[in-house]
Amino acid sequence: MMRREVSLKKAIRLKCYDALEQAGFTRFAKEGVDWPLDDGFHCWVGLNTGVYPGRVEINPFVGVHVVPMERLAASIKGRKYDRGIASYAIPMGELDTVRNEQAFAFTPEQSDDFVDSETQRLAHLYATAGTAYASLIASYGQILPLLEERLDMLGGYPESVACCLYLMGDKAEACTFVADFASKEPGYFSSFAAAFLKRVEGDASSGGH
Repeated sequence: MMRREVSLKKAIRLKCYDALEQAGFTRFAKEGVDWPLDDGFHCWVGLNTGVYPGRVEINPFVGVHVVPMERLAASIKGRKYDRGIASYAIPMGELDTVRNEQAFAFTPEQSDDFVDSETQRLAHLYATAGTAYASLIASYGQILPLLEERLDMLGGYPESVACCLYLMGDKAEACTFVADFASKEPGYFSSFAAAFLKRVEGDASSGGH
C-alpha cells in the first residue's frame, strides 16, 4: 500500500537532513540534526512527514532540546538519554517570518533540481528563522513558563518542569511542584515523583547536585 510514496518519504527526508547538515546543523544520526546554542540548549528540528496518495508533505517543527534537562529526566526514569526528542517545539508555520512560506509537498514526478531547491529552502528556514526562535527560548527562565502551559497535556511536560526547577536551583519549589502534581495525577506521575524526591534527598545528604 502506497509503497512508492513510502519510498519517496525516505528519500525526501534524507535529502532534507543532508541539506540541513550542509547549512551548518550538526548531524548526530541518519535522521537527526540539531544546532547547539549555549548552556546545553540545542535548536531542535522535527520533520513531521505525512504520506498521501501521490505525494509526501513535510510540516516542519522547531524548538529546543535541553541536554541537562533531558539527561536528568532520563536518569530519574531509568531510561537512556535521547538527543532526538524535543524539550519544547511548535510548528514552524506559527513563526511570523515563516507564515507566508509555501508548504513543503513532494511528488515522484518532480525533478531532482526542484527537490534540491525545496530541501535547501527548508534548511535555510531552519538556519535563519528556526535558530532565531530557538535562541529566544534557550534559557531555563524562558522555557519554564512554556512548559508550564502544557502541563495538562502530560506527555513529559510535568517531568520537564520538575527538572527545569531543579536545574535552576529551586529544589524546594521543585519538590513542592512534584508532590502537588503527583497528588493530582497519581497514575501518571507518582513513580517519577518518588524517584525525583529520592534524588533530591540524595543531593541533600551528599551536599551536592
